[in-house]
Amino acid sequence: MSRDLVDLSPGQLHKLADLIHRQEVQKLQELPFKSYSAQQKYLSDTIQARDSVYHILESAQDMITHTEAEKDATKKDIAKDVYDYCTKAIGTSLQFIRSYNARLTYLDKLKSHSDDLINQLKWLNPATQEKEAQRLALEAGMYKKAALENAKKLQHFLPNQFSKWLKDNKIKFEDLVQDNMAKLGFRGPFKNLDDIQKLQVYDNIIAEAGQGKSVVTYSFEALGKVGVAVLVFTAAAMVWDIYTAEDKMEAAVRDSVNALTAVVDLEVGELVDAAVEAGFVALDIEIASATVTIIGGVVGFGIGALIGIAAGALLDLIFSSGTSKVEITDGLTVCRVAPMPDGLEQARLVKHNYPDL
Repeated sequence: MSRDLVDLSPGQLHKLADLIHRQEVQKLQELPFKSYSAQQKYLSDTIQARDSVYHILESAQDMITHTEAEKDATKKDIAKDVYDYCTKAIGTSLQFIRSYNARLTYLDKLKSHSDDLINQLKWLNPATQEKEAQRLALEAGMYKKAALENAKKLQHFLPNQFSKWLKDNKIKFEDLVQDNMAKLGFRGPFKNLDDIQKLQVYDNIIAEAGQGKSVVTYSFEALGKVGVAVLVFTAAAMVWDIYTAEDKMEAAVRDSVNALTAVVDLEVGELVDAAVEAGFVALDIEIASATVTIIGGVVGFGIGALIGIAAGALLDLIFSSGTSKVEITDGLTVCRVAPMPDGLEQARLVKHNYPDL
């Protein structure tokens, strides 16, 4: 079936967020938990992910209402681009990120950026701030363009020979990142680069893998400060999928999850043995001074089956540091591979069943 992003109205996006949340709650209630409080921690993130969508949609709609009332053509044009950026990014997250923890991490970044853009626009006076109006228009337009392009890349992503080459040559994630840093003339640890430089590195890997070139202009004027984190997370997630695409664990977990037949608890103490016995390629991650293993492919952006309190934070740490060897001090006691709703499938249903929203 087609993986094309379903274009939804704000009302339909609201309905989709609610529908996905309800299904996530149902699936979480079917899982065994050691205590009620442990279950509530899992439920908390899915509630926050849904509410983040509500907040962004409502704030964007309020922005449109206010700018129309002001009857300023410049502000109306900027507001339209901000609105289109927010709705497209929300649609992409709901339809392509199955892990609600990872989706929440993404939406938190989007929420911070949308709030920042809306606040800047609110206090903008194009008549007396011509240069600032031009800069804000450039930023809003750039993110709208990037959101459209990223949606296309995600819906058409397919593992290719580049992914196979990485696996066959046993190239680690951090080596892939360092190699592309060198190609761009960047020196030092990846984590010390600014966000625009990190974005350039990840975009370079995506282009090298034949998954499409970037459409953004790498400058502060075009990207601002707050929103780059959204683009870095998205680009890094694509690179992560490229890196893990050939892992044997991906097919095994995907098949069992899609068939709704498997729930796998990944206990810290059991991860290494399980990976070794299964013979899967694994990524070393240092947690609380103990080396454990998260299996490559399970954490994938596209599969999104890894859930748990630290799942989103884990991805964020890897993406920001450019290495799979990260230290998590707040603990990753248990993550689970569990069946989560297919947002793309649900989006098709919403489009068909609620055409007037």
